[in-house]
Amino acid sequence: MPRSRRAAAAVVGAAAITTLLTACQKPTPEVTVLGGGKVATISPSNYCFDAAHCRVGKLDLPTFTLGPDDKVMIDVPRTVADRGWQVEALSLADITKVLGGSGPITDSHSFRVAGNTAEGAPFVVRVDELHKGKADGSAWSFVVKVSQTKT
Repeated sequence: MPRSRRAAAAVVGAAAITTLLTACQKPTPEVTVLGGGKVATISPSNYCFDAAHCRVGKLDLPTFTLGPDDKVMIDVPRTVADRGWQVEALSLADITKVLGGSGPITDSHSFRVAGNTAEGAPFVVRVDELHKGKADGSAWSFVVKVSQTKT
């Protein structure tokens, strides 16, 4: 291989490694969850910076005790809210089953999910960041355990 091609290959390789390392060093956004008089700041158990770069973290499992008509409020960082975002509540037993969702949110940093979404069972909350109104591959998930009080 000629010297100029080796140099070009080295530059391309270094750029790829730098991009990968930068993605790995990005801080993961935290969400604040409020419900039943409790507030918890949660790190995602799964965070994707884009479709190709994901990080798996420890599983936080805060428990919120709610009345039958109460809701859990999900609050995202302003940097996420400014770009737009959406929420889906997914079944923990079957992650492909969508229990509810918000649609695109462009005018708020919080969204309320019905506490009885999974009938008292833990459920996964997935947050997708938006770019020009569509999910851009940046997403994170966390698990919320909700127990119901009797009426």
